[in-house]
Amino acid sequence: MNKYLFFLLVAVSSTSLLAADDEPQAIADMSALMTRIIQPTSDAVFYVSRFPPEDDAAWRELENKTLMLAEAANLLLIPGYKRLTEQWLQDTVLMRDASVRAWQAAKNQDLDALMELNNDLYTSCENCHTATR
Repeated sequence: MNKYLFFLLVAVSSTSLLAADDEPQAIADMSALMTRIIQPTSDAVFYVSRFPPEDDAAWRELENKTLMLAEAANLLLIPGYKRLTEQWLQDTVLMRDASVRAWQAAKNQDLDALMELNNDLYTSCENCHTATR
């Protein structure tokens, strides 16, 4: 069998395994997502100048938190969390982009870069809270 045909068949059969109800959906409510995941992980970035990582283990913990924050931004785009407004999309993408940059900075142990992106992350949070509360 041609290897390209094989991969095409695998791809087609894999996508048909997901039923419509298998699409990503919110598990918790917005409050739980914010207080249990987004707030603690964003605080690690917001307060990094106050509590800078002091060793490799602390940098690794910060790296994990910034990755969680970036992935949490993706969660804000799934049914159950997503709001159908341009402002929501704009703020969520800004949060995700700032979080990805924070993750890269944490991986590089770059405290200055983390402090520089703080404003973008804060802006995404503040704009969203102003628009949705």
